[in-house]
Amino acid sequence: MLKISGNKISLTRGDSAYITLIPNMDDVPYVLGENDTVRVQVRDIPNTGELIFEGNIEIINDEIVWHILPEQTKDLEVAVYCWDAQLELENGDIFTFIPSSQFKLLDEVTMVDE
Repeated sequence: MLKISGNKISLTRGDSAYITLIPNMDDVPYVLGENDTVRVQVRDIPNTGELIFEGNIEIINDEIVWHILPEQTKDLEVAVYCWDAQLELENGDIFTFIPSSQFKLLDEVTMVDE
């Protein structure tokens, strides 16, 4: 299950997710340049926290999509983490377009036994 409320994300551990990210510059959606980079990180606490995983960013139909793979969360502790999203322009400018926000990993019941 994926639930998004504002910038808060709740995801069942081990599930896939596709989350569209829309960077805004001066309240106008930014069109990603060929050499621009989007980076997403999930940490246990902001700033100095342990990196839990980094986002896989894909461009799908001209949209920036954060693809969370099942293997990125299936072995993680059910907990509340934090995440943000950052845009790095070709000229080196960096803009955090989604500030530190809650990433809640939920319990699962149905699992693939190994």
